[in-house]
Amino acid sequence: MRDRPNGAALLEVARLSLLEQVAPALKGQPRYLVLMVANAIGVAAREIKEKDRYEHAWDAVARVADDVDDSADARVIGLAKSLRSGEFDAHSALYRALTEAVEVAASIWKPAKPAQR
Repeated sequence: MRDRPNGAALLEVARLSLLEQVAPALKGQPRYLVLMVANAIGVAAREIKEKDRYEHAWDAVARVADDVDDSADARVIGLAKSLRSGEFDAHSALYRALTEAVEVAASIWKPAKPAQR
């Protein structure tokens, strides 16, 4: 059983508190800093929330690259070289895995609509 509220939920409450209660009273550089911190908190909360989905997507990419003896960075570099050379053209499993990984990353770093109350 997981404790409630979890880390992501606590971060979201902190983010909303900054946005709704602190930022409106500030101007200039202090307001900018509060908004920047609120944005960073939002990214961290979404990373926590999407961790399993993100890892699953990149595991699928790694399985296609399947060079298990190399480090993760080496596999990504090798995969990039293979993609540039056309080795994986029309590889549907890799396309699906990369699409999922990019969609998860986009939902973390650049959500279409920030969650607000």
